[in-house]
Amino acid sequence: MKKILTICFFFVFGTSVLAHSTKNINIDIGAECKKSKSVLNWVSKNKLSKGGELIKFKSFSGFDQRTVLTDGHKKNPIEITGYLQLPEGSSKVPIVIWTHSSGGPGEYVWNDFVYHGTRNLIDAGIGVMYVDNFCHRGAKDTWRDQSKVPLINGAIDAIMAYKLLQSHPRSNGKFGTTGHSRGGNNSLYLADVKFTSKFLDGTSGFDAILPEAAECKLAGFFNKPELTSNTKLLYVHGAADDYTLPKPCEDYVNKIKSEPGQIEIDMKDGWYHGFHYGQKPKKYKAMTVSKCPAFFVDNDGFVVGSEWPDLVLKKYKLYSSLDEFYKGAQEEPKKTWKNSFKVLKKEKCLDRGVMIGGDHMDEYMPQFINFFKENLL
Repeated sequence: MKKILTICFFFVFGTSVLAHSTKNINIDIGAECKKSKSVLNWVSKNKLSKGGELIKFKSFSGFDQRTVLTDGHKKNPIEITGYLQLPEGSSKVPIVIWTHSSGGPGEYVWNDFVYHGTRNLIDAGIGVMYVDNFCHRGAKDTWRDQSKVPLINGAIDAIMAYKLLQSHPRSNGKFGTTGHSRGGNNSLYLADVKFTSKFLDGTSGFDAILPEAAECKLAGFFNKPELTSNTKLLYVHGAADDYTLPKPCEDYVNKIKSEPGQIEIDMKDGWYHGFHYGQKPKKYKAMTVSKCPAFFVDNDGFVVGSEWPDLVLKKYKLYSSLDEFYKGAQEEPKKTWKNSFKVLKKEKCLDRGVMIGGDHMDEYMPQFINFFKENLL
């Protein structure tokens, strides 16, 4: 009987996934993505997703986790746009905050997995909020040039959205978050209590976190990570991914301090980056940093080891001291981020040419939806 029910579930689920494709949507992302306007303005009016709530909220821009630990991000306030879609009715529901990849907020327009994942979450009684981390910061994407927007900003936006939605009349106080690639990085930042405790009281944070295909070698994660006390985390990565390498992420997630049963890792054999994009894997000239020196920080946000300080201060003399570097990180995070990429270019560790794509949406969707149902409902 159990086997029959499983087959029926996959049939129904597969039918709903294939019932629509976003591939026929025509939109000039660049025209809709400006400092003064988010792509989500267009999304809110599109027939596929209209009926939600367009929300502008206060956030901040930072350089890395140290700027957050020292409140440096507060020197750089910014208004961010989110788009909240809720199940019909008036009941209180949990909400998943979705952050996008390096492809930018246009992902909310063209990505079939995002569209169908949202619809299935809403059908299950879970709200979804998209967050645009790029447009108001002057970028429509970063996959060609990762120096355009510092990584940490997506996580700052997501935690500020969390704080905002805590008082939303339809929120029941339970939250999840997810994202692919950069979105996966955001999710992993949000899993660490040292980050979240700067914004939230106590050791609790998101109830359910599902990062996909993050970049774990150069992201500035804590060297001694610790999971928020109430969180269940499922980490998913394609084992064949040559864009954001799977092994550093597997090692990182394995060392997160947590209670038994809080964390699960699923490395998908033969899957590439963008494994649910609905296209055969093909080569893209995307910027990859996998050959560059690892960058981790201690509990105070200072870089671990001497390799990076030696490159920035001694070899390339971009700053006269670490104090000058950290001051720049607080006051001019975007400029300091770009300066860091000058080091990577001079070191010739940046590379281009990776495989992106996969048609695993139908296979993966049940796991994705069930994770949030089991931990939010």
